[in-house]
Amino acid sequence: MYGDNTAALRSELATLLQITRNQQGLDTLTPDDVALIASFRTSLTLWCQQAVRASNPDGDFGGATPRSRGPAEELRHRLDQARTAYTAPLPALDQPATPHPNHIVDQWRRAAKAAALGEHDFPAGLDYGALTERQAMTVLKDSAEVARALTGLDRHYSGAVPDWEPITDAELLGRAAVVCAAHAGYDKPDYSVDQRGWRPPVQLVDGPALPGLDGVLQAQNNLLVHLRHQPDAYSLRLIFDSQRIVSARAAVIGNRAGTPVPVAERWLRRSDTYRLLIDQTRNLRGLVGTGHAAGQGALAAARIRDLPPSDRPRFQQLRHLDALFIHIDQRLAETIAAGADDRSYLMRVDLPRIDLSEPGAVKPPRARHVPLDVQPRTPVLDTVKNRLTPRPTSPACSPGSTTQRRSFTGAIDAARRSAPKSSDLSL
Repeated sequence: MYGDNTAALRSELATLLQITRNQQGLDTLTPDDVALIASFRTSLTLWCQQAVRASNPDGDFGGATPRSRGPAEELRHRLDQARTAYTAPLPALDQPATPHPNHIVDQWRRAAKAAALGEHDFPAGLDYGALTERQAMTVLKDSAEVARALTGLDRHYSGAVPDWEPITDAELLGRAAVVCAAHAGYDKPDYSVDQRGWRPPVQLVDGPALPGLDGVLQAQNNLLVHLRHQPDAYSLRLIFDSQRIVSARAAVIGNRAGTPVPVAERWLRRSDTYRLLIDQTRNLRGLVGTGHAAGQGALAAARIRDLPPSDRPRFQQLRHLDALFIHIDQRLAETIAAGADDRSYLMRVDLPRIDLSEPGAVKPPRARHVPLDVQPRTPVLDTVKNRLTPRPTSPACSPGSTTQRRSFTGAIDAARRSAPKSSDLSL
């Protein structure tokens, strides 16, 4: 996500800003280390360029001057100018992922890794057309602050690191970053943008069962992965039963661990929803699909039942479990809706006549299998729509979004105060 990647990027740059020329470390850099840092700086500059373009589309710069360019356009122009003048190329694919023995180079590596991961966010729903005005201004301010940090580090390294390639017109880039950060900070930021961007796909967690609640999370995660393929009707009812058990037991465990009351009550309502779905799908039929997801659901139910009462789950585990509940509910709602649409799920309906073809003296009524959406207001579809489908909510921002950004700005300002006065504009 954008929030995770930019948080890692700010954290590493804030640590680098604390390493000044008077501290041990910069004098130990070899020419190869300096060249590698220059490649990582190129990656960070590229991220700033992409962030500015995502928050403010390109304009026609034919004959544009610093007086005619706006704050975002001027920052974009200075970033393009700086990156064009770099002699160091982008790092190879394995360099951001390979730890370096020098702690300064490794700090740059981790920052470049966060920038490389952050490049995936912009084509995944973080472009200008998908952002609100306040979200776009938040992204623009983030890129401006990172550009400020780069010019501050350039000032330190130009005087302390031999063979360092300074940024072209670093003072002009620093001034553009300061003005752009002030321009983007006029309105109240919208940190819900941190929840946007690229998310890695869920993968199977193979291997033996993990201990404690981690084993339940493992099975729930694998259940979600297997729900990519439609389960047959019998397996679907088994999945409903497993989620009824897991939700009910999770509510008990959450109360014991001090989970907020609204969360535990939501898990209990989820258990009641799946109990209702079990009753409403008693006559559900359908041979199309697989049973892999039902096996993982059974594992999750068995493992949460076997948890000892003395087991104290961590807050992160319960939060992860709640997130899995939401994704599983959404996937099951989509599966049932798709099964009703393509007629792969049918409902057995009794007819008001006797089936004379059945053996024995007592004849059962005739039955017919009809699609789910044939009957008006089918109960199972109503339950899925009203109780299982999650309500659309505005993405919540992380509690640390404001604090972490404020600390990063404070680190940049502290570096500016400790630097000579001639470097003020470059920070």
